[in-house]
Amino acid sequence: MKRFLCILLSAALLASCLSALAEENVLDAFAETPAAVFTEQQGVEPDGAGVVIGENGGWICAGEADFGEGATLIRLKAAAAEEEKLTVRLFVDGMDGAPVGSAVFRPITKEYRLPAALSGVHTVYFAFEGKGAFLSWQAFATADDADKAARAETAGPYEDAIPAKYIRRCEQGGTIEKLDYMAHDYCSEDQALYEKHAYVYLPYGYDPADTYDLLVLCHGIGGSEAEWGMTGEGSRVKMIMDNLIALGEIKPFIIVTPNGRGGKSSDYSSFYLFDQELRNDLLPAMAEHYAVDIADRDRCAMAGLSMGGMQTVNLGIGKCLDVFSAFGVFSAAPTTNDARIIAANLNEHPELPVRMFYNICGTEDAVAYASASGAADRLLPLTDQLNESNFLVQYVPGGHDFAVWYLGFYNFARLIGGQDVADVQ
Repeated sequence: MKRFLCILLSAALLASCLSALAEENVLDAFAETPAAVFTEQQGVEPDGAGVVIGENGGWICAGEADFGEGATLIRLKAAAAEEEKLTVRLFVDGMDGAPVGSAVFRPITKEYRLPAALSGVHTVYFAFEGKGAFLSWQAFATADDADKAARAETAGPYEDAIPAKYIRRCEQGGTIEKLDYMAHDYCSEDQALYEKHAYVYLPYGYDPADTYDLLVLCHGIGGSEAEWGMTGEGSRVKMIMDNLIALGEIKPFIIVTPNGRGGKSSDYSSFYLFDQELRNDLLPAMAEHYAVDIADRDRCAMAGLSMGGMQTVNLGIGKCLDVFSAFGVFSAAPTTNDARIIAANLNEHPELPVRMFYNICGTEDAVAYASASGAADRLLPLTDQLNESNFLVQYVPGGHDFAVWYLGFYNFARLIGGQDVADVQ
């Protein structure tokens, strides 16, 4: 049961719910209620904060619950046992009629939002098919309320806005340099060498005798090495990094923003050849000029916006998993690999664990929302390489623009730079 009982509710919550049920006999449907709070049951066994379903046909009666003026959805937390699937069906006021809705869970603890239009007081039943664990349920008046609750539970890893203190000039500021290097034209048959340019952020106090982690930060389809604005003192990326480092929240690391076309051709196909330049030209040039260890994948990360997000998924995970271990995907472009392909790439290389996979997109992004959510929403059940500790998905109000992308960069920098930060203080 350890595998799928990984979200635990506190004993205090369980005790308070039991007390409320005993004293008032009516639950507040809008408060998270452990599944172990029930008045009748069949084929289930209480275990910790949830109930274990050991046979098909099991069910519980959660008792009477007050849905007030109306609930539009119910959020369930459950998981199937190993190599099983678990179906949870919701009934109200008896199990003779049709269920209000049903949810299917795989062998990992997840949440499921069950559509339900309910108001007033109803007797709530949950019926089960398959084996697994049912942990809790909670009604919400609107989808926004459910989103806020979900974000509140994972508020630690990321923020929904960049605090003002990180986007102002910092006295302990790093520097930005322009890197000129030679790269092969992977769009041509002869792959002749030509000169390319990139911008490099060096943290305050940069010491060539030391060794730093490296982030390759990629641009969008219409951009260049300058699209992230990392060209001078007014760079927002620079201000964010300077302040995070000065405040001791992340360890110093180096960033390079290259031109993401893998050759001299202006055709969009050049973006899909960039993995060759990464391996053969850009990373060796970075190692030649700066104190980075490109041989250690745990010290190398890749991230990007839009088309650069596609490159992070399709090329970083798909072709360079031996080079990078952390990935930041900001509003991934429509040609981004979906969850099935991403999982297949990860599953082919269990010896190459993922340190972090962070995905952000604006909910009003007509360009990328479908591809970004398609890459992320169904990924966890498909691979053992990812779990709640190294895979984070964030949806925020916003479109296909830098308001989302700078927030994505800020959160990703905190995620990868904050790891082991105590070791460098």
